[in-house]
Amino acid sequence: MKSMSYDPTAAATHLEWASRTGLRIGDLPPGARPGSLEEGYAAQAIFVKQMNEPVVGWKIAGASPRGLRGDLPTAPAHGCLTPSRVIASGGLLKFPSNAKATLETEVAFRFSRSVSPAEEAFEVSSMIDHAFIAIEVVCSRFIDRKAVGQPSFIADNLGFHALICGERVDPFDPRKFEGDAGVWQNGERIAISLSGDDRTRPFDSLKFLWGELARQRKTILEGAIVTTGTLSAPVDVETNGSFRAQISGAKVDVTFLRSDEGEVHSETVQSTCASTSDWMDTGTPFKQAEY
Repeated sequence: MKSMSYDPTAAATHLEWASRTGLRIGDLPPGARPGSLEEGYAAQAIFVKQMNEPVVGWKIAGASPRGLRGDLPTAPAHGCLTPSRVIASGGLLKFPSNAKATLETEVAFRFSRSVSPAEEAFEVSSMIDHAFIAIEVVCSRFIDRKAVGQPSFIADNLGFHALICGERVDPFDPRKFEGDAGVWQNGERIAISLSGDDRTRPFDSLKFLWGELARQRKTILEGAIVTTGTLSAPVDVETNGSFRAQISGAKVDVTFLRSDEGEVHSETVQSTCASTSDWMDTGTPFKQAEY
């Protein structure tokens, strides 16, 4: 239950400071910590708003079959995507030198038209423009995201750092989502496929978000992106290098550069990012861009 006295602004302000400076925090101050998922989402909304960018889509976490059944310690959750953090395959990704990044191989969808989940049933053929392989990079503003609890991690926008958008995958052939999925660093495999009920089923994950947005009466705008959760075992990296994720012959690449220049949304970073209008007619969503 949401506390009548909880003000999510303090949590959002601390997280925005950590994001802007690139410094990790151990925890939020006691009075700023959200005590429920609802309070976490309230803080997340303000944190994302303070980034001064529009929301161009969503990320989903923990929505594997096990997660959707409630068999995991934490509930399925969702965060927001912002345009400066959605970049093309082949880009250069900077992240704070004091931070650990977690990489996940995912399937993401781009919507072909605006839809209202509260008023429409999900229909792949009329709503999805295309699917593509992606690497989600999680880099929490917390030193140890697991230690702070799920409400605070939700406030942190589920640690979203960047989404690297790769080659297309046929959304009308679910078998394409079932192939071997993994991550390679400088040509060496560092993450294996998940299997069974531990592995995200992209459409089931998307249906979870559909229900959440229906309850909130939110609209999914044309061109919105939804990345559905990991198909490979999440892998932590703390070094520079070239990374590739693959599934069913589709691939996505990114180069990491650790930096002491703060977080990713500096003016230099934003000036190199392409807009979502580049999605319509290209094999990858955006033009090549340094991030």
